[in-house]
Amino acid sequence: MRPSARKWILLLAALSIGAGAVWSVGPVNALREEKGLVLPPLPKTIRPSMLLTPMLALGRAPLVDYLWIRATTLKEEGRYFDAYQLSEMICELQPKFGAVWGFQGWNMAYNISVTCKTPEERWRWVRNGYELIRDRGIPLNPNNTQLYRELAWILFHKVGDYMDEMHNYYKLQFALIMEDILGDAPPEYHRDGRVPGDYYRDYDFASLAAMPRTYEELIKDPSVKDFADKVSAFGFDASQPGLFLGLLKGLVDGTVQIPNAPEHLRETRLVEFKALMNDPATAAARGALERFWRADRLRTEVKLEPQRIVDIQNGFGVSLDWRLPEAHALYWANLGLEKGLDSATAIDVHKLNTNRIEFFCLQKMFYRGRMAMSPSANLGEPPYYGPDIRMAKVLFNAYLEDSREYLKDENQNSPVSINFVTGFVGFVRTAIVRYHELGMQKEAQEFYDFISSTYPDPIYEGGLDKFLARQFAYDRKNPDLPKVISRIEGLIQRGLIQYGYGEDEEAIRYLNRAREVFNLYRSDLSSKRLDIPRTFPELVTQNLERLGPRLYKGTYDVIRRKLGLTAEGSAAPADGSEAASRPAA
Repeated sequence: MRPSARKWILLLAALSIGAGAVWSVGPVNALREEKGLVLPPLPKTIRPSMLLTPMLALGRAPLVDYLWIRATTLKEEGRYFDAYQLSEMICELQPKFGAVWGFQGWNMAYNISVTCKTPEERWRWVRNGYELIRDRGIPLNPNNTQLYRELAWILFHKVGDYMDEMHNYYKLQFALIMEDILGDAPPEYHRDGRVPGDYYRDYDFASLAAMPRTYEELIKDPSVKDFADKVSAFGFDASQPGLFLGLLKGLVDGTVQIPNAPEHLRETRLVEFKALMNDPATAAARGALERFWRADRLRTEVKLEPQRIVDIQNGFGVSLDWRLPEAHALYWANLGLEKGLDSATAIDVHKLNTNRIEFFCLQKMFYRGRMAMSPSANLGEPPYYGPDIRMAKVLFNAYLEDSREYLKDENQNSPVSINFVTGFVGFVRTAIVRYHELGMQKEAQEFYDFISSTYPDPIYEGGLDKFLARQFAYDRKNPDLPKVISRIEGLIQRGLIQYGYGEDEEAIRYLNRAREVFNLYRSDLSSKRLDIPRTFPELVTQNLERLGPRLYKGTYDVIRRKLGLTAEGSAAPADGSEAASRPAA
């Protein structure tokens, strides 16, 4: 072949290859976008300069190294907001590197937060940390299990645990955010047998999940559109996020004002608007609008999908209290496991740790998942926590489920892995006692039968009644006067706090136990010199006064009212006063 012909053939081949490459750019870019592999443009915060421009010419890596060093220096100098801005810039330069988002979120929540002195400042940094991962890192890296683990851990450990001395403030603020999103319990909710916290422990997320995702879809319902138009006639645009829920809150607070109404018509227009909002004929449309905007706030503000909440609760067979950070940690750990299912790694340590966080969350919600909010919560009084008996069977099943993988390599005839046996036995014993205290004897017997047959121990000899007697032996046989007074006062104070937080049944249970210990001790005295020097009502009043400085005035007043205290502050007589005699029932 002549050289000139060979050149023409090679040129045509090169042109063909080039044309094919150009043609494939579009499909390749579309595939990159579909898989989330496209890097966003440089952040606007990166301005051309004599230092940054040469670094960018070499690539993003040198610039990121410089910014890491600079951010660390600023943090050590106490310039936290400058360090925060650089941290955001680093994340924007490396948006597909999950470890960057995880480290920066953890750095804010743990390292920077503890350098602040006030609870408000610390909470701002803790919240900045988990929101950075949740709101920006995960959307850019939706299949990165590590980010879900980091987010779940911050919520579970930093917000939900007791490591930080200001943890009570974090828990309170987290709960207040969720209560504001979910709304207050309607007036008809409060009746005998229900406490305020039950509204959130059994919240109707299914009704939120049933709402359309856009306002345009919502107003296709003629009744909703008609109601929204009537609201608009008063100057309120129901299509604006936050406005309708703000109106509902304003009607309760008495702060609603009709905009642009002439002064002489303001009161008349306000009366007309209240009539519209209270009209039984508009109740269905009103409820639809409220549920739509509450579902929207869940998705946009805390990034929770109502339908997924329903699915999780159906899966565990229990409705969770989403004011608890542990519930959110469980949500993100669960989602992380699902998103990481297609991982090619045989053993994914991040996935394994995420699974453990799920288990830890269930444990925490059993031991202290019953949250009670103080009447002075908005003034800063922290929540009060107790065991949530609803989680007992959920945690029981979780122990069995999580043991399956370990049992494959263990040579033992046990339903629970050796890794979990100690915790499992302790949990079941606690659950039996708790079931007994709540009068749930059937459930207590079921747990006792299982643990006594599966893990025999002399403590179970003699049946359930003997087992329970051994558990309360400290209360029944205690000859030491200082110790028994300490025990009685501890029970009284827990009961009084429960009264103040609206958990009246729990309060009565603790006060009854305190009176029982009081009577048992006095029935078996060997000497009058060892007698308790006060009557039980006097001990109750004395312990309330001791608690007084630790309680907000609103909570203190609620306790006094429920105990039936007289104006002088002494306890009402045990006979003849229903309020005072209730604890002794």
